[in-house]
Amino acid sequence: MWQKTLYLIQEAFRTIRRHKGVTSISVIIMSLSLLMLAVFLLATDNVLKFIGQAQQDTKVYVYLDDDVGEDGIHALQRQLLGRAEVDAVVFISKEEALVDFRRQLDEDADLLDALEANPLPNSYWVTLKPEYRTNTFLSSFAGEVSQLRGVEEVRYGKEFVEKFARIIKGIYYVDVVVGFIVILSAIFIISNAVRLTVISRRRNIQILKLVGATNRFITTPFIIEGAFQGGVAALFSLLLLFVITSVSQRVVPELSFFSPEKSVIFLGTCIAIGSIGSLMALRKYLKV
Repeated sequence: MWQKTLYLIQEAFRTIRRHKGVTSISVIIMSLSLLMLAVFLLATDNVLKFIGQAQQDTKVYVYLDDDVGEDGIHALQRQLLGRAEVDAVVFISKEEALVDFRRQLDEDADLLDALEANPLPNSYWVTLKPEYRTNTFLSSFAGEVSQLRGVEEVRYGKEFVEKFARIIKGIYYVDVVVGFIVILSAIFIISNAVRLTVISRRRNIQILKLVGATNRFITTPFIIEGAFQGGVAALFSLLLLFVITSVSQRVVPELSFFSPEKSVIFLGTCIAIGSIGSLMALRKYLKV
């Protein structure tokens, strides 16, 4: 069994060496096709990262009544921290808020000198856990916290969050449609590229069938070749994408390349696509 498997593997690589020209053309076509797929996946990956970073900046601002004493402030903080969805609570005194407001006004900060008293309230900046930073939950959370004793108002940028949620939804819809088209196109192109190799050896396939070779014996070397071509093409496409990403980072510094884990997954997927493409291209010639 092992000797037969080893023979088939050796035969696959002997065939690759004998048909360097056709193999090279197939690999080039597959590389360009997979580059298109890789660009789309990397764009999606970066968009999702940007969305995640934007969601991390989402905070709920809890403004306190002026008559809430120190004991009430601490009690409210314990209540907020006691909620399972809360990740962090930061107290901002009215004095700190005024200093920050003065810094934001910059050259117009002198206008605050006319104030007889500090009009800003004490507040809490509440950060929720990532899974709770949705539009629906933020609205529910703000409503519940606003009912707590000592709370004057709760804000979380409702209009911005709602618009952001609509944008994310639109991105996902576009992503699914475009992704489906790109992946189908990549599979179609790769399958046809592999077919070039199969067509060049169709007579050999027919002869093997006539002398009694099993479909498994015939297809195994082709599947190995398809996997090899898919892997080499994936490596070339990742290399090209890395160069493109490095150049693009001069314009968009936040742009990042695939993580090692995602690169390995992409490589494995392309190997599988190459194998499947070979098998699809062979079906016609296995019927003698």
